[in-house]
Amino acid sequence: MVAGVRFGAIAGVIAFASTLAANLAILLLRPADLCRVGPLVIPVLMLGAALVFLLLAAAAGFAAGRADGTVPSAALAGLLVGAVSGCALVALIPFGSAMMHRLMELSTLCPDGGSFSIGTATSPPPGFLTPPPGFTPPPGGFAPPPGAFTPPSGIAGVALQVTGILFGVGFGAALATGAAALAGLVGVATRPQRDPA
Repeated sequence: MVAGVRFGAIAGVIAFASTLAANLAILLLRPADLCRVGPLVIPVLMLGAALVFLLLAAAAGFAAGRADGTVPSAALAGLLVGAVSGCALVALIPFGSAMMHRLMELSTLCPDGGSFSIGTATSPPPGFLTPPPGFTPPPGGFAPPPGAFTPPSGIAGVALQVTGILFGVGFGAALATGAAALAGLVGVATRPQRDPA
């Protein structure tokens, strides 16, 4: 079980850092840069962090299973990866209002959801309706209604936030435990056997 704790703690710290970085990237990039890249950059960052998280849990489980020769040690490593990485959600609480403010900025600065320019297109594809010449949408025409991104306040807001964090940490820990246990099976199976002589 010692290997499970050691590998789980190391992989958990790395998963914590990657989860924190992926969530705070929206604050580090300028809104104009995010508009140019397009709206898919935020989900891609989140999926990248989830992939790194699962790979780290599996690696910790494989290493623990190979070192200790037991699947429970690998599962413990995955549980630790999930728990330590889940602390990133708690660390993000102070940045919650800044992230919501940035999302509101993006919705007003990028009313069309961002732009993707691949190559140079001279004409729209067939079936694409173009607006008449001189048409400009009204200011804020594509912006969400005021208060759309405002979370509930008071006790309901705190309860909703705590429930969301607990659900996220629990789901992540269960997912990491499963990935680590499966990888631990492979680690136990590939463990070098000692000669009884």
